[in-house]
Amino acid sequence: MTISEKVAHLKGLMEGLGTDDKVLTAISDILEDLAYDLEDAQDSLAEVGEQVELIDEDLEALENDYY
Repeated sequence: MTISEKVAHLKGLMEGLGTDDKVLTAISDILEDLAYDLEDAQDSLAEVGEQVELIDEDLEALENDYY
């Protein structure tokens, strides 16, 4: 279960219990924002990792041609 799914589950539980606590609602909103930001960061990191691998392969080919 991803963090976003866990936050969605938490929000569902809060709605099911009928809690109107503004503090808990604010906390769950913040958690939701953090979960989305974390997923975006993980996606970006994966893209950078792929680019680094491609650069490494290109550099290895250049090194093999030069030496």
